[in-house]
Amino acid sequence: MAPDFGSVSYPMPCHPGHMPIPNIGREPLNGLYQADLKRLRSIADKNGINKRGSVEVLRASLIHRVVLHSVDLSWEGIQSKSNAELGDLLRIFGIKASGSHKDRRQRLWLHVTQDVNKLKIETLALASREELVELCKRLELPTKGPRTLLIGQVEEVLNSQNKAWGKIKRSLRRSGLTSKPNLKTTNFQDDDNEKSIFVREATTAVLENARQILTRMGPKDELSSGLEILASNPSDFARMVQTVGLVRGALWSREATSFLLEMMHARGYPTTVEHASEAIHRAALAIADDWMHGDSPSIRTYGITSLNERFDPAGIEDLRARVDRLKPRST
Repeated sequence: MAPDFGSVSYPMPCHPGHMPIPNIGREPLNGLYQADLKRLRSIADKNGINKRGSVEVLRASLIHRVVLHSVDLSWEGIQSKSNAELGDLLRIFGIKASGSHKDRRQRLWLHVTQDVNKLKIETLALASREELVELCKRLELPTKGPRTLLIGQVEEVLNSQNKAWGKIKRSLRRSGLTSKPNLKTTNFQDDDNEKSIFVREATTAVLENARQILTRMGPKDELSSGLEILASNPSDFARMVQTVGLVRGALWSREATSFLLEMMHARGYPTTVEHASEAIHRAALAIADDWMHGDSPSIRTYGITSLNERFDPAGIEDLRARVDRLKPRST
């Protein structure tokens, strides 16, 4: 049986001919870079796009259809792009952008039409001659000669393009765009007027303040059961507060504290005593206040649009459910 190379078909753009790359903004690229499969399928469903395929195939499809909707990325369209345009397109897709003009054409075609998990060197032996000829044609390789020669040519390309296509850079999956991308043929629009949401690294002074609040306000008969451990390790407490801040936003509220208490409960800290809960809220608020007024380095910065895209109510509830499923650790 011939292998399924996972070919992805895209409709031709509405406007034929050479179309310039549209101006690119930080969003929705960040949302697509950092979304998991469930989120990508939700975005696809909202945009009327086929949501089948692996996470990376779907991500590439969405970047094409949502961000680069007017760009012709058929084989013929890719052939018409200048070297600089191809470099920009590869950067927008979040994959390796260096290489010769031909290297870039091959890599872009592979990324937008193939599944890296299916098109592998070991599957080429199962391909028919017709499939190999088609691959050679699209990869700009000679199409004549024995079958073993055709396989060898495709293998050489896959080896040279190994880990350069199919999956976006790990840094983009983890942190999104942390700096302005170097685009030569299109503008990158970074809305400087958009309010940012961020949390800061807790300084020694902030950690000491949180420790004193936990010690001073905590019920004395409960300190030995876990709150004392929390007060003695304010860095651990600050990391949990920062996690909630990145999910819910920097403006701390009672709802944020409730979410923090769920996380702490899963980690074995006491959260049921009223005075303990109040101490935790005040200590968390002290850390959060420093995000707005301190000058320590920020852990991560989000625009409002990015935060709403990544952590909508459904996303928060999904994370809350994951916290609930955690087993409390033994203390």
